[in-house]
Formats: sequence, structure tokens, C-alpha cells
Amino acid sequence: MKHPIVDFLGIGVQRAGTTWLWRKLRQHPAIWMPPIKELHYFSRATTYPSPSHLSEKYLRDRLFGKEIYHKHFRTLMWGHIGRSIKRHSVRRLRWMSRYYFGTYDDNWYRSLFKEGEGLVKGEITPSYSILQAEDVAHIKMLFPSLKIILLLRNPIDRAWSQIRFDWTRERFRDIDDLDQIKAFIDSPKQSLRGDYVRMIDVWSSVFSEAQLFIGFYDELVGNPQKLLSDVFDFLGVQPITTPERKLSEKVNFSESIEVPMEIRGLSVGKVPSGDQEAQ
Repeated sequence: MKHPIVDFLGIGVQRAGTTWLWRKLRQHPAIWMPPIKELHYFSRATTYPSPSHLSEKYLRDRLFGKEIYHKHFRTLMWGHIGRSIKRHSVRRLRWMSRYYFGTYDDNWYRSLFKEGEGLVKGEITPSYSILQAEDVAHIKMLFPSLKIILLLRNPIDRAWSQIRFDWTRERFRDIDDLDQIKAFIDSPKQSLRGDYVRMIDVWSSVFSEAQLFIGFYDELVGNPQKLLSDVFDFLGVQPITTPERKLSEKVNFSESIEVPMEIRGLSVGKVPSGDQEAQ
């Protein structure tokens, strides 16, 4: 059986507009993307600080396992399956069944994109930005002509946005506790997500410069139509005009709270010297 080719991956970074981009790309008639944003296939190993609900290859292990990531898998599975049934969407239910009930391997991953035959196909999973070189090389082996989209954001603002997002959803205990905030920002998970030099070095060591698009969150805020048009051009599809009100709509937003001065002065991760956002 011929398996579909994936044309592009959005690899991050977290809290830099990837959900906004996912929604806008899905609206393009020449682009097909899965009904859920983050597939997490290539970052599924439990060694990554990333959701690992796809870490087990076989369904029986996912259904009966007792680790946190097994429970996470079951929570996501029943939630998505249940909502698909409520929507009376046979197409969505078929895709969700393939995603959750399959045996996880490269052919299974390709099969997730077969509904997009004849269109430009891709997905966005921000945790792909932290992959090791060997996993990026594996992706290159699967899809040699793959295009990579990376959105960057000032690393302090990115980390603070994550804190506010978690606090709004009661996953961060006390947003006024500076020690807790500093510990969060200094944690290996956040340091890795803020090390832009590393992620660019890793991905550009495997994929050519022409295959890598780097955009900035400031562009999304200042001129979203241009950023979107640049992404469309990179993907080789005809740019479309999106109404201003839809371009400016916020997704996954959190309460607006200024970054404490004590936090603003921290050094978070590493950014390319040419990234004016990080100045």
C-alpha cells in the first residue's frame, strides 16, 4: 500500500503562536491537517520532557498500563472519541479511531494523513523543537523533502506566557511566588524549550536552509497577514486573505499580567544573535 507523504511539520516553539498558525493553515483549501493539533509521534519517548501518551507501540499496553502517560492516553482517547460521537462525525470518528487504536510505527503515522491525498499535508507539535539529532535524522529519512516551520518568541516572554497559561488553568500554584517562578524557568524542560540556538543547530544540521522557515511572534502580533502569507509562500500554496478580525483572534490566551522585574532580568535559554526579539 502506498503511504502518504507528509509535506511539512510545525515544530514550535511553545507559546509562540503555533495554535493560531494551526487554525489558520487548516482554513486553506489546499492544505490538509489532522483534526487535533499535536500528534506527538516523534517526541513520544519518555526520555523527552513532552507528553508521552504515544510511547507504547501496542494498544493493550496503553489501555492497561499504570504509568501516568498511560492514564493520559486513556483520558485523551475517551474525550476525543466521545466528542466525535456527539458531533455525529463519521469522518472524525474514523480518524480518531486510527489515531488511538493503531499500532504505533512509521506506517501508522503516515496513515494519519491519507485523507489529505492531493493536498499539502502537515502537522504542528511544538515539542518537536527539542528533539535530539538522531530523531530529526529519522524524520529526514522518512520525508526527505519535508519543510519545517519554527516560530520563535522572546524566551522570557515565552516562559512567562507558559506560567500564566498554567496558572489560569490551575496548573501553577502561586504566580506571586518568585522562587517558584524562577525554579520553573530554570527547570531542564523550560531551559531546553528556550534554547533556540540548540534547536536551530539540530534541525539545520539535518535539513537544508531552504527547508527551514523561521518566523517570530512579534510578526504575528504586528503584521499577522504578512506572516501567514510568508508561510503560505514557503509551503508553495496560493496566499489567501483572512479577515482582520479572524487574524487578530486570540487562542489559548491567559490573563494579562506583567512580567516581574526580577524575572525580566533572568537569562533563559540561548537565542541566535540575529534575533532582534531577544535584545
